Parts: sequence; C-alpha cells; structure tokens
Amino acid sequence: MRKAIIGIIVLVIVAFGGYKAYSYWNTTYNGETAYAVVPTAVKHKSKTNSGADYKKNGQQVYYYDYDFTWANAKGDIKHVGWESEESTNPTPLPKGDYVTAKVSAKRVIEGPRNIAVTQVPDKAAAALKDQK
Repeated sequence: MRKAIIGIIVLVIVAFGGYKAYSYWNTTYNGETAYAVVPTAVKHKSKTNSGADYKKNGQQVYYYDYDFTWANAKGDIKHVGWESEESTNPTPLPKGDYVTAKVSAKRVIEGPRNIAVTQVPDKAAAALKDQK
C-alpha cells in the first residue's frame, strides 16, 4: 500500500513537470506567422558581461532595439520586441515598412523580413492600420 502511494505521488510529480516543460516550450518556441509595421528603432551600444563597452578591432559594436506590435492572419495583436544583430555599423529596418516573422508569445523565432503591403492578410492589415 505504501509503495503504491509513493508511486502515485511520483507519477503526479512527473506529469506536472512534463506539463510545465511543455507549457514553457509552447509559449517560447512554438510560434505563428505574424505581420508588423516597423516602428522607430532605438540604437544601443553593446556591452560585455562586465558592463564595459563591447568593441571589435577597436570599433564600438551597436544593435537596434524594436518594440513591435504584431498581428496574425486573424487580426489578433501581440507585443513582442526584437533586437537586431550586433555590428559595428548595423543597418536599421526602414521605419514604416511591413515585415513578417514567426512569433511566439515571448520572442521572434524567425525573421523579421520585409514584405509588400499586398502580402499582408486583410485582417492583419486592419489591425495594424493605426501603427503606420
């Protein structure tokens, strides 16, 4: 009887742990195609782990930070930020252009890449109308 109770408790703990692991994966890495209008970018200096300026060959490294408002094909909105790759001379995305990406609840998984406004689904375009 005691072994059965311990077995049930272990089974419940393993099932709960599996649920939590799946839930984390689903919200972090499982995304859907979404569309956005490129907002104003904020240029930042890259830093090392110790807080000092990060430089390559004596040149300061920078990146751009974006606060995107994404809309999926159904017109549902979510706010997920994105940082460009680090470079000594990064190129910002053109403000006001339309982009698409694979976006989860927590991060941009793939992209963003520029697209024409005609490639944006109608419901997503309507949801993003105020963003332009």
